[in-house]
Amino acid sequence: MSTTEQNDLAMAKDPEIVGRIVRNITQLERDFRLADGYLSDWLIRMITISMKVAAPEPFTIESTAWSAYLSHPDWKPTKRIGRGDAWLEIVERARDDQDHTWIAAALGAGPTELSLELTFREGLSHYFMKLEGDEGLIAKLRKKGFKIDPGGKRVYLPIVINADLLAKALPTDDFEDAMAPVREAVELSIAAKPEIDLLLNLVRR
Repeated sequence: MSTTEQNDLAMAKDPEIVGRIVRNITQLERDFRLADGYLSDWLIRMITISMKVAAPEPFTIESTAWSAYLSHPDWKPTKRIGRGDAWLEIVERARDDQDHTWIAAALGAGPTELSLELTFREGLSHYFMKLEGDEGLIAKLRKKGFKIDPGGKRVYLPIVINADLLAKALPTDDFEDAMAPVREAVELSIAAKPEIDLLLNLVRR
């Protein structure tokens, strides 16, 4: 039994927790559908718009069915259709085996987090091995604000949105303050283009 399953079992045996859920199930179901559906979809849309505001040309922001990513012409090969060799994508990472809403990830609520993650196409998946062999480049990326996760083989910028600011933004459509961490992550990514270029050159060899 996993840790998550053990925790769920323990909570399922807690009379206070079970009673609260059962007595409020109508509201809980309604709230979850709203959080997982419309509100999370709207949040991703606003994140994408905020990224576009922060990314000057020739950087571009592209949307996917579920996320958005930052790209640059230098990171795209000339003979391949697709996202390119490298890009920075909005990613939700859970520290358990459960599904979480985008809102939970954006707030860092529970075992999930949101980040702008440096990603390489499948054929260049050895990029982290190249990075680990260059301590100077690792230091430069960290100085630019990036987190380096050897265990998960990740290079990313954490994004944590303030809950109070997001609660005010969603019903009013005024996301200027709430999206500040998103714009900052994009700006840090752009500032780290020389380091990303160096890593990409190492991987392309």
